[in-house]
Amino acid sequence: RSFRAKVLTVEGEAVLLDQTYFYPEGGGQEADYGAIGDHEVYDVQRIGLSVLHFVRGDATPLIGKRVHCTIDAERREALMRNHTATHIVLGAARKALGNHVWQAGAHKAADIARLDITHFDALTDAEVAKIEDLANEQVLGHRQVRVKVMARDVAEKKFGFRLYQGGSVPGGELRVVEIPKWDAEACGG
Repeated sequence: RSFRAKVLTVEGEAVLLDQTYFYPEGGGQEADYGAIGDHEVYDVQRIGLSVLHFVRGDATPLIGKRVHCTIDAERREALMRNHTATHIVLGAARKALGNHVWQAGAHKAADIARLDITHFDALTDAEVAKIEDLANEQVLGHRQVRVKVMARDVAEKKFGFRLYQGGSVPGGELRVVEIPKWDAEACGG
């Protein structure tokens, strides 16, 4: 994945572009890596409404120039797969253990994903196997994943407060990730 963008400003290692397709760290998901010109992008963070790209080396000569930007596509695909997996596993945990299950935390990296859930007891081997079986059924069934931005009141009316598995989401609009008849969550990633 590549695109061209204008470098608006540079502050230390932080580069601000006029537009970006780099995914910043958020929703428990690590940031994209890649390059801006010949500068390696090693982190991307959202600060308020701005997305800052952290690069190695002095990028000040790029200010005001349109530059070629590339995203590490292999990393992005791995992050996306692991992120979707956490949605699938959460739905499987609720179906296997009951509706009291709630997401308590998550981390999505390129090489591993972790989902923390609430439950009144330690999971048995049989419960873990049931969650795994249910999740694998979803993966092997090639289920559709829908992502849409919805007005908060419309999303809450359609999906209820289970949307907030990952915590409160600010603003009047929610980015909703839905696996029909399985799971729906407001999701920053």
